[in-house]
Amino acid sequence: MIEKSKQWLANDVYPLWSTTGVDKTKGGFIENISFDGSAMDIPRRSMVQARQMYSFVTGANLGVCKKEVAHSLVEMGGRYLMQNYSVPSGAFIHSINLDGTPKSSNPDLYTEAFALFALAQAYIVKPSAEIKDRAKSLVQYLNRERAVSGGGFTEMDEKGNLSYKSNPHMHMFESAIAWMQIDQDPEWKELGHNIITLCLNKFIDPETGVLGEYFDKDWNHLRENGLFVYEPGHQYEWAWLMSLYEGLTGQDLKSVRHNLFLLAEKYGTSRTRKVVFDEMRSNYTPKTQSSRFWPQCERIKAACRLGTEANADQKEIYARGADEAMETLFKFFQTPLRGTWYDMLSDKDEFNGTFAKASSLYHIVNAMEEYINLRPRL
Repeated sequence: MIEKSKQWLANDVYPLWSTTGVDKTKGGFIENISFDGSAMDIPRRSMVQARQMYSFVTGANLGVCKKEVAHSLVEMGGRYLMQNYSVPSGAFIHSINLDGTPKSSNPDLYTEAFALFALAQAYIVKPSAEIKDRAKSLVQYLNRERAVSGGGFTEMDEKGNLSYKSNPHMHMFESAIAWMQIDQDPEWKELGHNIITLCLNKFIDPETGVLGEYFDKDWNHLRENGLFVYEPGHQYEWAWLMSLYEGLTGQDLKSVRHNLFLLAEKYGTSRTRKVVFDEMRSNYTPKTQSSRFWPQCERIKAACRLGTEANADQKEIYARGADEAMETLFKFFQTPLRGTWYDMLSDKDEFNGTFAKASSLYHIVNAMEEYINLRPRL
């Protein structure tokens, strides 16, 4: 599967997404590619610019995309992001129309997390004080205008209504880690510490051991009939990030992350269908039977990285999880157009869709990078 992944990325994915997936006229990465091979001209989210920047940095690192091609596209994406989504408050806006005017000026927390992530990718390719200062001004904005007294940050919708979610914090944690990996300034460590502390104290339910998605303003789990919702894909993703964070800080998170992983393996996957469920209830029962592609990616990442830490007698659990998820993931790639993917497998085990989302590549290439680099050690 390692060689198969490399060949698919090099021969099918990057040739398509570095050409059809790029707006050569106005700049920027496009949102979707239709299975007929055409780019779909629809409004563009800043998140997609960020994720594609990461995808090309990683493609170059893996040797499946020429470095000069990848890095020029990352620089282009960074310029496009700064010119079209950056606002004076320090925040970034959600999306723009094709003419460059704002479609949604909402500074939702997902958008801010991925903007910070994008700036890290730009800094990797071409370090500059300007990029770092812009990243710090974003963190200052969050601390000034979005901080919650109990830790973390508010989420907001188009109307300015506040909500409290774990997932955008996970992506902010990911962005803090990305900056910690390339820069020693204290802002990134403080951001990471803020989020992991909130995660350990509030996101993870001490009774069930799982990590919830939705909360009230005091970071209590939102429940219906006594149960809250969690996503196995996010259990895997948090577990993977905790491993990276411990490597950078020395904070002992091993038992926490392995518990998240093993709970996701035990309850969050279908043994017969070999897929990760999208949503679960906190009594460990599936809320939905559908399965999107990305939880398979997160299972691969967590299984590979946590598997390298596991005792010899347990490595088989992690190796099996990684291999099973990779085999399932490749089923999502059986579309009419090479180098693309379906988004979801229905509860009837059917794929539907007419286009591939650019935002998906970030998940896929991240999973394949971990599989290629770490699977031989399991």
